[in-house]
Amino acid sequence: MSIKETLSAAAGKCECGKTHELPHITVESGKGAFDTLMSHIDSFGAIHPYILSDINTEAVAGKKVKEMLEKSGKAYTSCLFECDKPVPDEKSVGYAIMNYTPECDIIISVGSGVMNDIGKIAANVTGKPYILVATAPSMDGFASITSSVELNGLKTSLPSTAPNVVIGDTDILKTAPDIMLKAGLGDMLAKYISNLEWNISRFVTGEYYCEKVASLVKTALKICTDNAEALLNRDDVAIKAVFEGLVVSGISMNIAGCSRPASGLEHYFSHIWDMRALCFGTAESLHGINCAIGTREAYNRYLKLLTFTPDREKAQAYARNFNLDSWNEKLRGFIGPGAEPMIEAEKKDGKYNSVNHAKRLENIITNWDEIISIIKKELPDEESFNSIYSLAGIPERPEEIGIDKSDIPMTFLCTKDVRNKYILSSLTWDLGIIEDFEQ
Repeated sequence: MSIKETLSAAAGKCECGKTHELPHITVESGKGAFDTLMSHIDSFGAIHPYILSDINTEAVAGKKVKEMLEKSGKAYTSCLFECDKPVPDEKSVGYAIMNYTPECDIIISVGSGVMNDIGKIAANVTGKPYILVATAPSMDGFASITSSVELNGLKTSLPSTAPNVVIGDTDILKTAPDIMLKAGLGDMLAKYISNLEWNISRFVTGEYYCEKVASLVKTALKICTDNAEALLNRDDVAIKAVFEGLVVSGISMNIAGCSRPASGLEHYFSHIWDMRALCFGTAESLHGINCAIGTREAYNRYLKLLTFTPDREKAQAYARNFNLDSWNEKLRGFIGPGAEPMIEAEKKDGKYNSVNHAKRLENIITNWDEIISIIKKELPDEESFNSIYSLAGIPERPEEIGIDKSDIPMTFLCTKDVRNKYILSSLTWDLGIIEDFEQ
């Protein structure tokens, strides 16, 4: 089944109350997909592309893009990030915008994560058509309408513009390093947790939820996990399957109008590690690898939650004795300047407000059986879950990527403050048992 056919299953009027419209994104995938680039450029009537790349993606596909343009007689403006790992922050975005010239009439990013995030922002700012030439199946943001960037020290998702065209040529994608292939699969494993938490949140906070979109993501996840073993063998079918699964996952966020289908607690482990790396120089890894490890951390804690029964008095006492000022100081000490936007957001969100807590606690207790049922239904069995990590050789423990094991308890405590999104750390705080889940 093609991507278009898969996505069409979620289109139209839905039982969730919304009418889902498919984004106008053309996806070219498989062997020879790169050869479609020029026809897409011409379809927009473009005569002067603006090309974004870094030194790695330039070598893999950037030069091929420029050779194709030169052969066709088209002029272009190049913005080359002359570093091994560009950081997606204000400086990088500014560099891309400042190098943009008025004659440019289409933006082409050559890369995957960072280059795509920057390209989507540039397209949003300039209003020009945008094409992504992917170089690695390493994350699920190919077709999303947000960019993951560091702003004022805080990892955040900025509204941007999805590509008009996404090109994933397997001959290019399969040249990616093993770690990037593992990262793509790791980003997909996160969907076990994100959809579970999205489902739980509707019973606790009344948040919008769509089973049809959730099913779309689960289909994409299965495509990826079914090809886990063949992925590292650089099998064309497996590379194409994982790439398309990642694209479908990203588009599902566009359809839902939120990031819920694709990110939850596991992503916030990654965000906090990124912020600490930025501030304190601690270890960092690829986003998808972080998410894979965060997924393992979340999985183990959800299994533990299955053994708990809500205690209303304990939950009320914990919330009553919680000292927000003291907690904010701990947050600042652990995350650095990135904590400030989180602290300011809480003034508006009010998740620690006693009235809000009381409402959520009542909903938790009333719907506890449903919550437990969701966890049991959504989590894969341990043998299947473990085998995915084993088959693809994906890191499972924080210390494998240089994260100090002693930092994990505080990381978990901080996750509830990253966004106003209801996740496991939010639930365990509401129940007054969050400290039982630090490890």
